[in-house]
Amino acid sequence: MIAAMRAFFVIPVVLMQLGWAAAFAQVPTNPVQSADRMQVANCVRQGLTASPACIGLVAVPCVSAAAANDRPQAEISCARREEAVWRERLTLAGAALERTLEAGARSQFAALQLAWQSYAVQKCAFYGASQPPARSAGLQAGCELREVAERALEVERFAARQTRRPPAQPPQIIR
Repeated sequence: MIAAMRAFFVIPVVLMQLGWAAAFAQVPTNPVQSADRMQVANCVRQGLTASPACIGLVAVPCVSAAAANDRPQAEISCARREEAVWRERLTLAGAALERTLEAGARSQFAALQLAWQSYAVQKCAFYGASQPPARSAGLQAGCELREVAERALEVERFAARQTRRPPAQPPQIIR
Protein backbone atom coordinates (compact mmCIF):
# COMPACT_ATOMS: atom_id res chain seq x y z
CA MET A 1 0.00 0.00 0.00
CA ILE A 2 2.73 2.46 0.97
CA ALA A 3 4.78 1.50 -2.11
CA ALA A 4 1.76 2.21 -4.30
CA MET A 5 1.29 5.60 -2.64
CA ARG A 6 4.97 6.43 -3.14
CA ALA A 7 4.72 5.52 -6.81
CA PHE A 8 1.57 7.63 -7.04
CA PHE A 9 3.52 10.68 -5.82
CA VAL A 10 7.01 9.97 -7.21
CA ILE A 11 6.07 9.33 -10.83
CA PRO A 12 4.22 12.64 -11.36
CA VAL A 13 7.02 14.57 -9.63
CA VAL A 14 9.69 12.97 -11.85
CA LEU A 15 7.61 13.60 -14.98
CA MET A 16 7.08 17.20 -13.93
CA GLN A 17 10.83 17.69 -13.41
CA LEU A 18 11.56 16.21 -16.82
CA GLY A 19 8.96 18.48 -18.36
CA TRP A 20 10.48 21.55 -16.73
CA ALA A 21 13.96 20.54 -17.88
CA ALA A 22 12.71 20.15 -21.45
CA ALA A 23 10.91 23.47 -21.28
CA PHE A 24 13.99 25.30 -20.01
CA ALA A 25 16.16 23.66 -22.64
CA GLN A 26 13.92 25.14 -25.34
CA VAL A 27 13.89 28.72 -24.01
CA PRO A 28 15.61 30.85 -26.66
CA THR A 29 17.72 33.86 -25.89
CA ASN A 30 15.91 37.18 -26.19
CA PRO A 31 16.09 38.20 -29.86
CA VAL A 32 14.93 41.77 -29.16
CA GLN A 33 17.50 44.43 -29.92
CA SER A 34 17.47 47.31 -27.45
CA ALA A 35 17.53 49.93 -30.25
CA ASP A 36 14.40 48.37 -31.77
CA ARG A 37 12.74 48.25 -28.36
CA MET A 38 13.50 51.94 -27.76
CA GLN A 39 12.33 52.98 -31.22
CA VAL A 40 8.94 51.29 -30.78
CA ALA A 41 8.61 52.48 -27.17
CA ASN A 42 9.28 56.10 -28.16
CA CYS A 43 6.70 55.91 -30.93
CA VAL A 44 4.04 54.35 -28.69
CA ARG A 45 4.80 56.82 -25.90
CA GLN A 46 3.78 59.69 -28.21
CA GLY A 47 0.19 58.61 -27.82
CA LEU A 48 -1.99 55.55 -28.08
CA THR A 49 -3.98 57.06 -30.96
CA ALA A 50 -0.78 57.25 -33.03
CA SER A 51 0.29 53.75 -31.98
CA PRO A 52 -0.97 51.88 -35.08
CA ALA A 53 1.39 54.08 -37.09
CA CYS A 54 4.24 52.53 -35.07
CA ILE A 55 3.69 49.12 -36.67
CA GLY A 56 6.43 48.60 -39.25
CA LEU A 57 8.66 51.24 -37.72
CA VAL A 58 11.59 48.81 -37.53
CA ALA A 59 10.75 46.38 -40.35
CA VAL A 60 10.14 48.85 -43.19
CA PRO A 61 13.52 50.67 -42.97
CA CYS A 62 15.23 47.32 -42.40
CA VAL A 63 13.80 45.89 -45.65
CA SER A 64 14.57 49.13 -47.50
CA ALA A 65 18.20 48.89 -46.43
CA ALA A 66 18.54 45.33 -47.77
CA ALA A 67 20.11 44.65 -51.14
CA ALA A 68 17.69 43.91 -53.99
CA ASN A 69 18.75 40.28 -54.27
CA ASP A 70 18.27 39.75 -50.51
CA ARG A 71 14.86 41.41 -50.33
CA PRO A 72 12.69 38.27 -49.94
CA GLN A 73 14.81 37.03 -47.03
CA ALA A 74 15.00 40.55 -45.59
CA GLU A 75 11.19 40.78 -45.55
CA ILE A 76 11.07 37.69 -43.38
CA SER A 77 13.97 38.51 -41.04
CA CYS A 78 13.02 42.17 -40.60
CA ALA A 79 9.39 41.31 -39.86
CA ARG A 80 10.51 38.69 -37.31
CA ARG A 81 12.89 41.20 -35.76
CA GLU A 82 10.12 43.73 -35.17
CA GLU A 83 7.62 41.03 -34.20
CA ALA A 84 9.97 40.06 -31.35
CA VAL A 85 9.67 43.61 -29.97
CA TRP A 86 5.87 43.56 -30.16
CA ARG A 87 5.67 40.03 -28.73
CA GLU A 88 7.77 41.17 -25.77
CA ARG A 89 5.42 44.13 -25.25
CA LEU A 90 2.43 41.78 -25.50
CA THR A 91 3.90 39.46 -22.88
CA LEU A 92 4.65 42.34 -20.50
CA ALA A 93 1.20 43.90 -20.99
CA GLY A 94 -0.46 40.53 -20.45
CA ALA A 95 1.48 40.00 -17.22
CA ALA A 96 0.56 43.51 -16.01
CA LEU A 97 -3.09 42.90 -16.84
CA GLU A 98 -3.14 39.52 -15.10
CA ARG A 99 -1.89 41.15 -11.89
CA THR A 100 -5.00 43.35 -11.83
CA LEU A 101 -7.52 40.60 -12.56
CA GLU A 102 -9.26 38.21 -10.24
CA ALA A 103 -8.80 34.45 -10.71
CA GLY A 104 -11.82 33.93 -12.98
CA ALA A 105 -10.93 36.85 -15.21
CA ARG A 106 -7.30 35.69 -15.39
CA SER A 107 -8.49 32.30 -16.57
CA GLN A 108 -10.71 33.91 -19.19
CA PHE A 109 -7.86 36.12 -20.37
CA ALA A 110 -5.52 33.11 -20.69
CA ALA A 111 -8.15 31.28 -22.76
CA LEU A 112 -8.67 34.39 -24.87
CA GLN A 113 -4.94 34.70 -25.54
CA LEU A 114 -4.75 31.06 -26.64
CA ALA A 115 -7.73 31.54 -28.95
CA TRP A 116 -6.22 34.74 -30.37
CA GLN A 117 -2.87 33.02 -30.98
CA SER A 118 -4.58 30.20 -32.86
CA TYR A 119 -6.61 32.70 -34.91
CA ALA A 120 -3.55 34.77 -35.81
CA VAL A 121 -1.54 31.74 -36.89
CA GLN A 122 -4.37 30.41 -39.04
CA LYS A 123 -5.15 33.81 -40.56
CA CYS A 124 -1.57 34.48 -41.57
CA ALA A 125 -1.04 30.93 -42.85
CA PHE A 126 -4.11 31.34 -45.05
CA TYR A 127 -2.94 34.78 -46.20
CA GLY A 128 0.53 33.44 -47.01
CA ALA A 129 -0.84 30.42 -48.87
CA SER A 130 -3.01 32.65 -51.05
CA GLN A 131 -0.03 34.72 -52.26
CA PRO A 132 2.44 34.03 -55.08
CA PRO A 133 4.99 31.46 -53.86
CA ALA A 134 7.95 33.81 -54.26
CA ARG A 135 6.44 36.33 -51.84
CA SER A 136 4.28 34.17 -49.57
CA ALA A 137 6.79 33.73 -46.72
CA GLY A 138 7.55 37.46 -46.49
CA LEU A 139 3.89 38.44 -46.65
CA GLN A 140 3.00 35.83 -44.03
CA ALA A 141 5.74 37.18 -41.74
CA GLY A 142 4.35 40.70 -42.25
CA CYS A 143 0.87 39.47 -41.39
CA GLU A 144 2.16 37.90 -38.18
CA LEU A 145 3.95 41.14 -37.31
CA ARG A 146 0.73 43.16 -37.75
CA GLU A 147 -1.37 40.70 -35.75
CA VAL A 148 1.06 40.59 -32.81
CA ALA A 149 1.55 44.37 -32.83
CA GLU A 150 -2.19 45.09 -32.94
CA ARG A 151 -2.83 42.62 -30.13
CA ALA A 152 -0.03 44.12 -28.04
CA LEU A 153 -1.51 47.60 -28.44
CA GLU A 154 -4.97 46.30 -27.56
CA VAL A 155 -3.79 44.53 -24.39
CA GLU A 156 -1.66 47.54 -23.40
CA ARG A 157 -4.68 49.85 -23.70
CA PHE A 158 -6.86 47.47 -21.70
CA ALA A 159 -4.18 47.01 -19.01
CA ALA A 160 -3.79 50.79 -18.72
CA ARG A 161 -7.54 51.18 -18.10
CA GLN A 162 -7.52 48.39 -15.53
CA THR A 163 -4.68 49.89 -13.50
CA ARG A 164 -6.45 53.25 -13.26
CA ARG A 165 -9.43 51.70 -11.47
CA PRO A 166 -9.55 52.46 -7.77
CA PRO A 167 -9.04 49.38 -5.61
CA ALA A 168 -12.16 47.70 -4.31
CA GLN A 169 -13.19 48.76 -0.86
CA PRO A 170 -13.67 46.02 1.69
CA PRO A 171 -17.29 45.51 2.71
CA GLN A 172 -18.46 47.63 5.62
CA ILE A 173 -20.76 46.40 8.30
CA ILE A 174 -23.58 48.84 8.99
CA ARG A 175 -25.09 48.58 12.47
